[in-house]
Amino acid sequence: MKGAAAGTAPAEKTAKEIREWAIGESREVSFRGRISAAIVRAFHDAAAKLPAVGG
Repeated sequence: MKGAAAGTAPAEKTAKEIREWAIGESREVSFRGRISAAIVRAFHDAAAKLPAVGG
């Protein structure tokens, strides 16, 4: 069951990162539950525009 537990942690971290980003961008997002596809898409679009780190 090691894989199941390890597989859930990154998704939770990503959801937390998306929520923090959305709040910082003054977007309306709930503190719990599903994050809207529009906010997830905007987060990934914004991340894609950042310069690569480390090389």
